[in-house]
Amino acid sequence: MDVWIDLTNAPHVHYFCQLIKKFEKEGIEYLLTYRDSKNLDKLVKIYNFVGKCIGKHGKTLKEKLIFYAERVIGLSELISNVEPKVAIAKHSVELPRVAFGLNIPIIFVVDNEYAEAQNRLTLPLANEIIKPIATDEKKLKDCGGRNFISFDGTCEVANVNSRLNGYYPIDNDILKKLDIDNNRPTIVMRPCPNSSYCNGHKDILPDIIKELKKRIDCNIVVFPRDDYQRINYEKLNVIVPKEAIDALSLLYHSDFMIGAGGTMNRESAILGIPTISCYPQELLGVDKYLIEKGRMIHTINIKEIIDYVEENLGKKLGVIELEDPTDLMFEKVCSYLKK
Repeated sequence: MDVWIDLTNAPHVHYFCQLIKKFEKEGIEYLLTYRDSKNLDKLVKIYNFVGKCIGKHGKTLKEKLIFYAERVIGLSELISNVEPKVAIAKHSVELPRVAFGLNIPIIFVVDNEYAEAQNRLTLPLANEIIKPIATDEKKLKDCGGRNFISFDGTCEVANVNSRLNGYYPIDNDILKKLDIDNNRPTIVMRPCPNSSYCNGHKDILPDIIKELKKRIDCNIVVFPRDDYQRINYEKLNVIVPKEAIDALSLLYHSDFMIGAGGTMNRESAILGIPTISCYPQELLGVDKYLIEKGRMIHTINIKEIIDYVEENLGKKLGVIELEDPTDLMFEKVCSYLKK
């Protein structure tokens, strides 16, 4: 086996899509693994990728620890039998541990300098680290990272390009499929992550929704992160998808994005959709990067959010040209295959 790729979060399917297609075109053998986590399995199948599902995602700290150990064992059994020449992942906690233990070179992609727990467990084990130019290298070094290679963009450029380049085309009927009124503007929202680095913060999106409904006649689509959030948002008379949907196509055809997370905000900003981040923690370097380029603003002030929506609703900027990390990943993988 040439390459092992591990996916641990739904956006990773979009992110690695172009790299996988390059492998297939060049006849490079790869093994794809992923965990049972929210919509990850469904996205793998939508892209028609063949992979092995090993392990699952924990919610509590105890679950995270136990499931980590179980997944390391499961991956160790599999990977020791196929013996890949190089391993690559984005923020997977288990791949570096397994690859390091089996003496497999590790290419690691990281764009969150504040995910200290994950970074301390992974970065010291990586042979080379690919990161956006805006991600704080000093913070990554403090967690044990070294051998950095930077690119002038964000990881979400690869997510968006996987769709715009036709590997899995944008669905131009997405609004119709979701029974969304196309005569009214559509605003997409995403609450705060359920991550170890973003706990204990109030979700302000319900308050934003209530104020928006008073002032703007629009469709509001919310992507909750758990069943508790789902129940609360359904009470607000907004559109809450009941199953995994094509969120990137929805963003492409939407008029505004408000998110307390990261990935969807950055995908929206790259697509040129007016975007507000109400992320409750210190902003990641990649978010500051897009703000500096005039593609996103950040505020948790509800009045400022509503005013900005009213002023910019539907004012699309078009797709921004930034560096896609796919070629860099491919180049680094190939350098290990030649050894």
